[in-house]
Amino acid sequence: MKPINIISPFILMTLFFPSPLIAQAIADLDGFDKNFLESLPDAVRDDVMKEIEGNADEDDKEFQRRPSTKLSKLESVKEWEEFKKKQNIENETERYGLRIFNSMQSSFMPLNEPNFGNNYIVDFGDVIKLQLYGATEGIRNNSYQVEVQRDGTILLDNIGSIAIAGLNFEQVVDVIKQKYSQSFIGLNVVVTLSRIRDINVLITGNVEFPGIYTLSGNSNILQALNVAGGANENGSLRKIVIKRQNKPDIHVDLYKALIFGEIENIPYLMSGDSIHIEPVKNLVRAGYGFNNTAVFEMVDGETVNDLINYAGGLKIESKNENLRVVTFKNDDFNTFDLQSNQFNVYELKNLDSIYAEKENIGVVTISGKVKHPGKYSISSSDRLLDIIERAGGYTKSAYPFGGSLIRKSTQDLESLFVEKAYRNLITFIATSPGSIPGGGGGEGLAYVLSEIKSHKPVGRVIAEFDETKLKDNIQSNIYLSDKDSIHIPSYDSNVYIFGEVGNPGSVLFKENIGISEYIEQSGGLSRYSSKDTIFVVAPNGETRKVHVSGLKKFLAQDVDIYPGSVIYVPRHIGKIEGVNFYATVAPIFSSLALSIASLNSINN
Repeated sequence: MKPINIISPFILMTLFFPSPLIAQAIADLDGFDKNFLESLPDAVRDDVMKEIEGNADEDDKEFQRRPSTKLSKLESVKEWEEFKKKQNIENETERYGLRIFNSMQSSFMPLNEPNFGNNYIVDFGDVIKLQLYGATEGIRNNSYQVEVQRDGTILLDNIGSIAIAGLNFEQVVDVIKQKYSQSFIGLNVVVTLSRIRDINVLITGNVEFPGIYTLSGNSNILQALNVAGGANENGSLRKIVIKRQNKPDIHVDLYKALIFGEIENIPYLMSGDSIHIEPVKNLVRAGYGFNNTAVFEMVDGETVNDLINYAGGLKIESKNENLRVVTFKNDDFNTFDLQSNQFNVYELKNLDSIYAEKENIGVVTISGKVKHPGKYSISSSDRLLDIIERAGGYTKSAYPFGGSLIRKSTQDLESLFVEKAYRNLITFIATSPGSIPGGGGGEGLAYVLSEIKSHKPVGRVIAEFDETKLKDNIQSNIYLSDKDSIHIPSYDSNVYIFGEVGNPGSVLFKENIGISEYIEQSGGLSRYSSKDTIFVVAPNGETRKVHVSGLKKFLAQDVDIYPGSVIYVPRHIGKIEGVNFYATVAPIFSSLALSIASLNSINN
């Protein structure tokens, strides 16, 4: 097995010279060590130059800033636009169905076309076209149109006046054909609608824009409400009344159409109809866990099962054996759990809120020396031992002590820390040029900047992987998170030495020898190495600082070296006046050492 060469030789960057343009830009900077800036890697130098230029721009802006009416006006306009945007968001309704009418202008607006369903009610103003053909004595092949009169009749050639108002179109066709067949043998008649009437309807009650509207004759109640802006916040979508002269009231519930798309029972309108939107009386919130979280209107007798049906069911990750109910009674909220066997009997009341408990379903990956490596689904209650057992346990060559757990949230925190440390150092260089040692003394700082810039956080979580300990100690058996990655390496008989040593790589593990002996076997410390602090990373990811020179090396340092351990010797970074340099970079070196150990373990 070949060890991974994680750290690229930083010394190569000193072999490259800056371009003439960069050299000129550096020469124009006052107070900065030119040799130090030229020694920086291109990417790091660019960041430093940008920071310096940014500080200069801020100074210029502060000097040039003057009171400006135009600027104030612009800011006022921006504030007003933000205010309007916020108002629009705050005014968005949670009621299911109300927003549908804001997007129906193109899809629901009726057209004055006669070719539609046979359930159209014929009335005054409609124009009917008749085509007559056949070898019938006294009748020649011809076509003509008749308009329905105010009394509801039409005048048919060679037949006379017949009443058809109030009949649907299919019934009108049957009546006309029957009249001609009774009077003429062998005559064929084709009946079509040539033009349909306009109708006037009155819309009242809890609607956005009540009033009298002129609509196409084939309009239904959905189209009428769309023209009037739909029901308002106080209006019901389930208790709508159509009042028609000399006819019983028609009661309409729009939920079947708006939720399930069932429009076959949506009534068409007639001229003179009056539509009244009653006030809403029972609003219930379908909260977290439902596929459609919204406020739904319920009618008397409807239960939790009806709400689940209207909200499109529960989400796949929701626990459906019980639901949390929040009721509002006597000016106070009360909360209780409702079992699944009560869903079809508990009648919902106004201001009730229903919530489902979330079941966190995720996926983790386990690789390496387990019997069944791969991806596994997990719930919010799954722990480390659960996934190990689900993967069949360890193989004979597994090395649980070297197991690693990689977590995205840990990686993000590590990235945030490293980025912050890098930006702080760049800002320090840009604002304190006099603190950078001259004569090549800034090599340590350049080295640190290069390492931070190229460092890719791994996100390792220190965890216990011994099955016996996980069973005995619940605290060690940690919960898993979605997208966690677990790797169990094989037993490793080597110890790895990276960093500033003569021959980085691996050496064979031996009992009862210390850090110094392993370093000597790797060629000893280089002239660039830190003599004060060395990092030792155990196979399980625990990191310790060890002193190998000075008085501190004589202090008790109980650091054990295990098979698979990593010894990382950082470069000597020196001291810089004005910044606690060691306190800043020591955690970075520790993180770097852990990343080396983690990657080495995964690739083992």
